[in-house]
Amino acid sequence: MSKKRHENGFLFWEASILGLLLVAMTAFLALPRHAASIVRMEGGRTTAIFLAEQELTELALRARDGSLADGSYGWLGPADDLRDRQTTYEITGTAQKDGARGYALTVRIVWQEGGASKEVHFERWVAQHDAS
Repeated sequence: MSKKRHENGFLFWEASILGLLLVAMTAFLALPRHAASIVRMEGGRTTAIFLAEQELTELALRARDGSLADGSYGWLGPADDLRDRQTTYEITGTAQKDGARGYALTVRIVWQEGGASKEVHFERWVAQHDAS
């Protein structure tokens, strides 16, 4: 009878370990989905940052050549930069005269991601330089 009770305990430990393994495997199934969600969110933010840099560069180039005026601007970069993207970005650039030769530039980018509105906002000050 002692041998049978020992075997019953062994079966209990096998079943317990198997149950714990199944619970752990089930918990790990959610990790790839969560990781993919993080990659997708960071991809949208990274794209917005690059688009903002492009817009600030375009505004700064206009300030340098003297063609920048106070006001609000839409997307000034190449049209291809906004094509073939799964996300729609709303880009607004603003230039405001700051002193005799300087401009305060602001770029705001808004996009929808995961049912929520996301936004990045950048500012830069640039000055118009003499060609000499």
